[in-house]
Amino acid sequence: MQQKSGTFCVILITVGLFSMSSIPGFPSPVGAAERKITVQPSELPAIIKKAIEETFPQGRILKIQKEVEGEDPGQYDFDIRADGKEYEVEVSPEGKVIESKQVGPKTEVPEGNRKKKWTKFFDLENRKFASKGRNRFFILQPGYKLVLESRTERVVITVLKETKKIGDVVTRIVEEREEENGELKEVSRNFFAMCKKSGDVFYFGEEVDDYEDGKIVRHSGAWRADEENSQAGIIMPGTILLGARHYQEIAPNAQDRAEIISDDVTLKTPAGTFTNCIRVEETSGLDPDEKCYKTYAPGVGLIQDEDLLLTQYTKAKAAKNRKGNDKKDKRKK
Repeated sequence: MQQKSGTFCVILITVGLFSMSSIPGFPSPVGAAERKITVQPSELPAIIKKAIEETFPQGRILKIQKEVEGEDPGQYDFDIRADGKEYEVEVSPEGKVIESKQVGPKTEVPEGNRKKKWTKFFDLENRKFASKGRNRFFILQPGYKLVLESRTERVVITVLKETKKIGDVVTRIVEEREEENGELKEVSRNFFAMCKKSGDVFYFGEEVDDYEDGKIVRHSGAWRADEENSQAGIIMPGTILLGARHYQEIAPNAQDRAEIISDDVTLKTPAGTFTNCIRVEETSGLDPDEKCYKTYAPGVGLIQDEDLLLTQYTKAKAAKNRKGNDKKDKRKK
């Protein structure tokens, strides 16, 4: 009997504790579960972005998370690199920097366990290419156009009617015009071709014109896959595999790489809200600190590049299976 009575008392005490924890203002014996989501720079509210820019004017954002459940819902947590040091920063929903602390170097993981690898061999000699076509996330049809904008920048991407032969491959020319505060900064002519069998879109090089005060001043970043120690890379695979990593360009001065880090993204842009998107993390084999994020929508293509968001896009007309529709690039090789 005493044992039963004791058990009954324990039950009453336990029930009482749980009941009291449900009373507003009474501390819960167990902390609230914390849940955070990853946020891209382009998704930050203006007040949050302003707080970071004022605190770290020359800083590079490495990671952003927003707390959606827990003790501080709505708070933004940043990892930032500035002046060769890394910081952890907390910003309130109202745009106030709550805490900023420098973090020491992380414990090194053995090289063999932490070094990522990217695919760089694509069996190019056994592939057959087309200068136009499309896969789920990349459209290579003449006339197709994308416009992406931020507060200060505007990029217009146009699939031209022109083609250019790189080695033995006839590629499609895609022009990118970049403006900053209304002033033309760069015009690049990118060379793409699609593998007929796999749907992979390959990047065969680019010509670049850098502008200052309306005049061409340099040609930084130009490369071609048919030059020495260079080869084409994949700009967009025909089959999307989460976690897949590949080189986009392979040249002594150009070694951009891509990793597919998400395949279920929903993103709101001025041109509309897009679902089932993929997010790509781009890095450089030449600069370990270089990193950026892009988002691609099915049936549309690029809709976000860092702070740039899609504002408009023009659907290309159905491709005509007629010879002589394309113009060959007459520029000297």
